[in-house]
Amino acid sequence: GGGGGDTISVGFSQVGAESGWRAANTKSIQDTLTAENGFDLKFSDAQQKQENQIQAIRSYIAQGVDVIAFSPVVESGWDAVLEEAKQAGIPVILTDRAVASEDDTLYEAFIGSDFVLEGEMAGDWVSENLATEPINVVELQGTTGAAPASAARNAETVPITAPERLM
Repeated sequence: GGGGGDTISVGFSQVGAESGWRAANTKSIQDTLTAENGFDLKFSDAQQKQENQIQAIRSYIAQGVDVIAFSPVVESGWDAVLEEAKQAGIPVILTDRAVASEDDTLYEAFIGSDFVLEGEMAGDWVSENLATEPINVVELQGTTGAAPASAARNAETVPITAPERLM
């Protein structure tokens, strides 16, 4: 990476602004990674497009930032650009959403939820608290192809202890 001084340069590519939660997440990042806190933040909004995130990551590599962080729009298709960051010696941190890669050395850390565990806990809670008689359950999904939506969609990850009561 670049820098070498006391300031840490961070290239952050946000997935977009698809919700109030994401807007608050963006504000938190921008409010935290400030010059006063020792950071030089380079921020981009991918507008829900993977190609925009890949372009931003490549720009951060060219700029020689110290760290790249991003919330992936979708799970797949990241290996090539993450390999470029690795070859440049720039650590990558995944935030909120994971990537599907056979090579977990392409990123240093994932900061986010365990979406499978969340699904299991939600299923257990519904079974224990709501399913005393047959009920209808609606599943809300997020961005198609994103880690949270993929985990939630995987029926095996949400065990229902009383499936006969769910319609």
